[in-house]
Amino acid sequence: MSEPQKKTVDIEEMVNRQEWWWVAEKKRSKRLDYLRKAVWKKGALGGNYAPGIKVDMEYPVLFTDMWRFWKFDTAIMRRAKAIAHVLDNISIFITDKAQLVGYMGSKPHTILWRVDGASIVNEELYNEPGIHEDPEAESLEKVAEINAYWAGQTAVDKVARVLDPEDAVKFLSGAIGWGAPTSAYGYSGKDYEYYMTGKRAFEAIIDEIDKNIEDAENKTIGVPGPDIIPYYDKIQNWEAMKLVLEACIRYANRYARLARIVARHFETDEDRKVDLEKIAQTCEQVPARPPRNLHESLQYDLFIQILARFEAHEGAWPARPDYYHGPYYDNDVNVEKIITRDEAIDLIGEFMIRAYEVGGFAPRWAREGLQGITGTWVWTLGGVKPDGSDACNDMTVAMLQAARLVRVANPTFGFRWHPRVSDEVMREIFECIRQGLGYPSMRNDPILIANAMHWHGHPIEEARLWLHQACMSPCPPTKNGFQPMRMASATANCAKIIEYALHNGYDYVVNMQMGPKSGDPTTFENFEDFFGAWVQQMEWLFSTLVRTVNLARSKDPEFFGRPFLSGISERAVESGLDAVSPEGDRGNCWITAFTWVENIDSLAAVKKLIYDDKKYSMAQLIDALQNNWEGHERMRLDFVRNAPKWGNDDDYVDDIMLRCLREAARFSKVIKCPSGNNWPILPENVSANIHYANIVGALPNGRRLGDALYDGGVSPGPGLDKKGPTAVLKSCAKIDHITDGRAFLLNQRLSPTQAAGEKGYQLWKAYIKTWADLGIDHVQFNIVSDKTLRAAQKDPEDYSEVIVRVAGYSAHFVDISRKTQDNIIQRTVQGF
Repeated sequence: MSEPQKKTVDIEEMVNRQEWWWVAEKKRSKRLDYLRKAVWKKGALGGNYAPGIKVDMEYPVLFTDMWRFWKFDTAIMRRAKAIAHVLDNISIFITDKAQLVGYMGSKPHTILWRVDGASIVNEELYNEPGIHEDPEAESLEKVAEINAYWAGQTAVDKVARVLDPEDAVKFLSGAIGWGAPTSAYGYSGKDYEYYMTGKRAFEAIIDEIDKNIEDAENKTIGVPGPDIIPYYDKIQNWEAMKLVLEACIRYANRYARLARIVARHFETDEDRKVDLEKIAQTCEQVPARPPRNLHESLQYDLFIQILARFEAHEGAWPARPDYYHGPYYDNDVNVEKIITRDEAIDLIGEFMIRAYEVGGFAPRWAREGLQGITGTWVWTLGGVKPDGSDACNDMTVAMLQAARLVRVANPTFGFRWHPRVSDEVMREIFECIRQGLGYPSMRNDPILIANAMHWHGHPIEEARLWLHQACMSPCPPTKNGFQPMRMASATANCAKIIEYALHNGYDYVVNMQMGPKSGDPTTFENFEDFFGAWVQQMEWLFSTLVRTVNLARSKDPEFFGRPFLSGISERAVESGLDAVSPEGDRGNCWITAFTWVENIDSLAAVKKLIYDDKKYSMAQLIDALQNNWEGHERMRLDFVRNAPKWGNDDDYVDDIMLRCLREAARFSKVIKCPSGNNWPILPENVSANIHYANIVGALPNGRRLGDALYDGGVSPGPGLDKKGPTAVLKSCAKIDHITDGRAFLLNQRLSPTQAAGEKGYQLWKAYIKTWADLGIDHVQFNIVSDKTLRAAQKDPEDYSEVIVRVAGYSAHFVDISRKTQDNIIQRTVQGF
C-alpha cells in the first residue's frame, strides 16, 4: 500500500507546482505511457529533423517502378496502379502494445517522400544531412536516380511550365508567400458526411462506382454525340477510384494477417494475443464495411488519413472526432458497456499518438514555418448539429481528458463555443488550457456559421457541420462544401505590402522589382496618397498568389490527380470527375494573411509621425529603413514608442485596421476561385514571423531586418498591448468577424497564478463570455510561466512535454527554435 500512497503524494506536489507534464506521466495507463514514450518525433526541431529520423525509401522505389511500368496508361490510371502497388507491397508493422495500426512508412522512424510533387523539393531532400539510411552512399545514389527520373515531370514542374514566367519567378521566390501550387502538397478536407456516418464504407462505394461505370459504358456504345465524350474520361477516373479502394481493403487485410501471425507464432502474453486478434477482426471489418464500435471507428478514420497520405503530402488533418465517433463511444461505454470509460480514453489517447507520429519530408521553409510539428492537425470539438442543437457529448469530454494524459502537440483542438455549452465541458476545456496545452483554441460558433454562409454561400445546415480545414478556416465536410486542395496556398507575406508601398514596389532584400511601381512615396502629398499605394500593392500581391493557385487547382486533375480522395468523395463518385476538379465544388478559399498587423502599426506610424505631426519627412524615413535603422536609433525608438499601436483600444490605429481589412474584403469579392467564389483573407501566422524575419526589410513600426515579426493574426505586437486584455478585446471587437474576413487569430498569454483554482476558472469563464458577447471569432491561450520556459531552455530533456501555443498550432517548447521561444516569452502576460 505504501507505493500508491507515494504516487498520490507525488502527484499532489506536482499539481501544486503546476508541473502538468509530470502529472500526466503519473496518471496515464502503462500501455498509454509506453506508446507515448515509444513514438518517434517527426516534427522538425526548429528547422532540422531529430537524430534517427530517416527518409523511407520503400515507397519512392515501389511507386516509381510501377509508374514507369505503366507508361502507356492514362495519368490517373498510372497513379492508381502505382498507389495500389505500394499498398500491396510496402513493409508493415504493428507497434508493441498498440491497438491501432497503420503508417505511411515501412519503419516507425521513417518519413514519407512525395517523389512526384516538386523537383525542387526532391533536390532539397538529396542535400538534407542526416536523413538518409545507412549505408548513406547507397541511399543517396538511389535518391539521385529517382530524382533524375522525376525531374521535369512532377506536379509543380508541370504547373511552372504553363504559369506566366513572371508570376512563376515571384511566386517561387519565397518572398511574397509560400505553399506549393498543387494538391501533391498541402492538404485536403474529407467528405465525412459521405463515408463517416455509418451508411457506407469502401465495399458499398465500390458498388456505386461499378454501377456508374456500367451506365457510362452503355452510353459510350449508344447514339453518337458530344454528350457521350466526357464519359470516356469519367470511366478512367471511376476505374482508378475502384482500383485504389480495392487496394486499400487489401492493405487493411495485410494488417489482419500480420496480427494473427504475431499472435500465433511469436506472442507469449495471453492478454496481448487477445489484443492482436481484436486488431485482426477490426482490420477485416474496416475500411471494407462500416465500423461497429469505437475501436473500429477510430481505426477506420486512421486508415483513411494514412491512405490519403500515400497519395499526397497532407499538411493538415481536418476532423471532428467527437461528432463522428461520439455515437460509437456512447454505445460502447454507456449503453452496451462493451468497454469501460478508462479503456475508451486509452483508445482515444492512442488515436492521438498515432496521429502525432505521422510525418513526411517537407522543405526547410515549411519546417521553419511549422516548427515542432509535421502539419496542422487541428481537430474540431463541440459546436452544433445541423438542426442547431448542442453537439457536445461524452466523447467531447473524453477527448479533452485524453489530451491532458498524452500531451502531444499534434493534434490540437479547436472548440466551437456556443451559448448552450455545458459547464462540465467548459471546465474540461479550461483544464486543458490551465495545464499548459495551449489548446483548445476557442471559436465563436454562431459567428463562424454566419461567416461561412456570407463568404461561400454554404447552406445553414452544412455551415453548422463546419470543422477546421487547417489552423483556422471553417469548412463543411460535405459533398459540395469540403475542400479537396489547399486553396490557402495563396499564403501571403503581407508585411511586404507596406514594404513595397515604401519602396515603389522594389524589394531591397531579394534585389528585384516585385510589386508594381506605385509611386515614389517622397512625392506623396498626404496620407491618402500613401494609402493608395498600399492598396495597389495589396491588390497586386493577392492577385499574383491567387492566379497561381487558381491555375494549379484547374490543372491538378491533369497534372496530378487524386483517385483515393475521389473514391471517398460523393461529388467525385457521382460525377466521375477528380475530386480536385472545381466543377460542382462550392469553394472554400481564403488568403492566409501572414504578417498582417505590421501593416497596421506601420501605417499608423507613417500617418502620425510623417503626415500628421510632420516630425520626420518621408525621405528621412526611407533613408532610415534602407539603412535598417542603423544610425537612426533615436528615431527608431520614436516610431516604436510614440506611434499608436494596435490592441490598445485606440481608434487612431484601430480605424486603420478596419480600413485595411475592408479594402481587402472589397477586393476579396473581385478575385474569384475556379468555382467562382470569393477569396477572403484570414490573418494568422503559424511560425512565419520567424521564417520571414530575414526576408522582410525594416519597417516603420521600428522593426529591423532580422527581428522577429509579430506573432500572428490580429494579435498585438509582443509587449505593445499596454492596456490589458479588455483593451485587446475591444480593439478586436471593432472588426466585423463575419464580413471583414474569413477568421482572425488572436493570441493571449495568461498568468498561471491567476488561472489557479476555482477562482481562475470563473475569471476565465467571464473572459470568454466577454469575448463571445463582443462577437470575436477566435482566441487561444498560453498559460505557462516564464520560469518554466526559461528552465526548459536550460534543461530541455527535463521539460520535453511542455507545450506552448505558437500561432494556430501548438508545439513542444523544446522543439522550436530559440528565436521562436524568446518571441513567445516576450508576449505580454495579461491579467484578468
